[in-house]
Amino acid sequence: MFLKTHSFVIALTLTVLGFFSRDTLMAQQPGAFVPSFCIAPQIGTDIGGAMPVPMNAVGGNFNAYPRLNATLGARFFLNIHSRWTLGVNLNYKTIAMDADARVSNQKFKGENMEQYFTGTSQMSMGFTILELPLYAEFLVGKKRQHGIQLGVFGAYVFNSRFITNAVKGFIGSEPDRIDSEIITPQVMDFSSLLDTWDAGLFAGYQARIFPRIQMGLHIMMGVKDIFLPGSEFFDYKMKQMRGSVTVSYDLVRIFQR
Repeated sequence: MFLKTHSFVIALTLTVLGFFSRDTLMAQQPGAFVPSFCIAPQIGTDIGGAMPVPMNAVGGNFNAYPRLNATLGARFFLNIHSRWTLGVNLNYKTIAMDADARVSNQKFKGENMEQYFTGTSQMSMGFTILELPLYAEFLVGKKRQHGIQLGVFGAYVFNSRFITNAVKGFIGSEPDRIDSEIITPQVMDFSSLLDTWDAGLFAGYQARIFPRIQMGLHIMMGVKDIFLPGSEFFDYKMKQMRGSVTVSYDLVRIFQR
């Protein structure tokens, strides 16, 4: 029994050493392309939030103050050509943003009826999501250390909130009608109207700064409204726009002959 266990440990050790030796040997032969698959954990920061489309839809000024949050995830990519790579990222992140706006006749549901608010409001929104970008990457440079990425993404929203505080202004049962003035701030919570998924376009730049370490800059632009289909309390759409800076480490490399 001891000999079998000892032999297994030796065989496993030789296999691991052979795997990394193979990795090193292939890295020393830049002229010969060998298809490879890689898994790379990554960390980074993400900034962004939901923006009204078009920007003038709120009927006044819209000032956004996005919050900087951490991003955790992994990259999975397959080199199919000396200059082409297919990649998939899996990211867990929280997107949060505060904003203040001057709105005109913003429709909302209050006291079992539709009401309209005109005045100054403060917004607070947050989305905890699992994001899945799928993209193609073209490598440039003599050492192919720079990558241009284009693709699409999908995202599942675990938790979300969208709260508006009416600071000052007036409320009416019809547009431009003054039924009551805002004396103290009133909270309007639209979180129940938020959808649970998102999708959009993905663009990025990736640079290899060390043999196994890469730094990336990514931009995600949502193409769908953050609110549920059929929501009748807004005269405009809001779509996600965000960017991230990441650092990844090529933990596992698998080569194919």
